[in-house]
Amino acid sequence: MATVDLSHHSPTQPHHQSPTALEYSPVTLTTKLVIVLRADLPAASAANAAAVLALSLGGRLPHPAAADAKDGSGELHAGLNPHPVPILSATADQLRDLHRIARANGDLITVGFNEVARQARTYDGYMAALAATPADEIDYVAVAAYGPRNRITALTKRLPLYAAEAPVNAQPYSTRRRAGLFPAVDDRRFTTPANGNERQLLHDMLRAQRNTLTLKCSDVEKALASRTVPPSTLSLLGLIRHLADVERRWFRQVLAGQHAPPRFSSQTNPDGDFDDAVPDPTVIAAARRAWHDEVTFADTFIAKARDLDVEGHDTWRGTVSLRWVLIHMIEEYARHNGHADLLRERIDGTIGM
Repeated sequence: MATVDLSHHSPTQPHHQSPTALEYSPVTLTTKLVIVLRADLPAASAANAAAVLALSLGGRLPHPAAADAKDGSGELHAGLNPHPVPILSATADQLRDLHRIARANGDLITVGFNEVARQARTYDGYMAALAATPADEIDYVAVAAYGPRNRITALTKRLPLYAAEAPVNAQPYSTRRRAGLFPAVDDRRFTTPANGNERQLLHDMLRAQRNTLTLKCSDVEKALASRTVPPSTLSLLGLIRHLADVERRWFRQVLAGQHAPPRFSSQTNPDGDFDDAVPDPTVIAAARRAWHDEVTFADTFIAKARDLDVEGHDTWRGTVSLRWVLIHMIEEYARHNGHADLLRERIDGTIGM
């Protein structure tokens, strides 16, 4: 492959034009390009992050691609970047330090792909979210750096190559086997006897499912909006927002007959509960507050209802009873707690909650 003498590149060379082989001299490259990915990224997310960085960094490099080449049949192949591109891996803390140090070095061109960008739906959304996020709260998914070979090597020589099957660094929360389905003796998610009346049993089972979600979403505030199971857009924060709206619908709208439109979605933005779950402290606080308010209302309604045959009208199911709503809510939480299992394990390795 031809090599490029960057020191003699003319800044007037249009980047969209493919140079000919005569425009290059076969000299040894004195520059280096690396892409460093967070070690726990699954293969699909790693490929996406590397592609984003390659496109972003490529437009900033001071030279076009190398010469077009022909194969043995005379077919033309577009010129490629002449640099080898090692793909390395690092922890989140190492990525943050790498980005900070590389940016402080005036000889390097550095591009960072951060969690704010990964969670954004549009570039305008990314810029707005980034403007609201302090620098010390930005977590990086990947970093690309280009510059003098000796500088890049000094910065990255201790980092290993990225491995798609690299294990998550965090230690599991519990050593219990995944097959241990029965809760520990001190598990307090269930608060009433297992032989109570129907209202007690259904309400207690619903409370237990809510408590499970609370556990899954505890002690991970900074990662609450992380979409850790791509290509799904689900996140723990999205689940909180979604279930706040589900509680609101069935207890306020259907059973209590209140005018209570969803807080986090609408007809024009039906997936807003998940899509707009961004890593902003005010968004997180609002979601937790809304979920707590809706659960409090629902619990009060269940306790004061005449009996489980109290009815309301729903546009989807028609006439529904409180009994049916409780059963449906248990099913709704159980389904989404399964999602929360996977999301939380991908964040820090926690299982067994």
